[in-house]
Amino acid sequence: LYWQAIDQPMDDYTVFTQLIGPDGQIWGQQDNQPQEGRYPTTFWDPQDLVLDRYRLPLREGAPAGQYQLLVGMYEVQTGQRLSVVDTEGNRLPHDAIVLAPLLLKKGP
Repeated sequence: LYWQAIDQPMDDYTVFTQLIGPDGQIWGQQDNQPQEGRYPTTFWDPQDLVLDRYRLPLREGAPAGQYQLLVGMYEVQTGQRLSVVDTEGNRLPHDAIVLAPLLLKKGP
């Protein structure tokens, strides 16, 4: 992931990444502060580009089908997600960005 703050962040936020399966269940997830906690958002300067890598292993028994890769941020003390809006200012469902559809195929 690449992050860029428009203004100076006032709080340290936690990133969530989720793989949502065709059944609507979470089959992979990783939550942590950026760069595995080494670069909290309060350290960010406006306009800096922050590289943040994640691995999401699938849980055992994940069904075949199309998955959605979601990402966003939340306040760790409250669990409240930061608002996510599109380019027209419309709030996105679940305050999450859908990064890419992924297709999981089961082998023979």
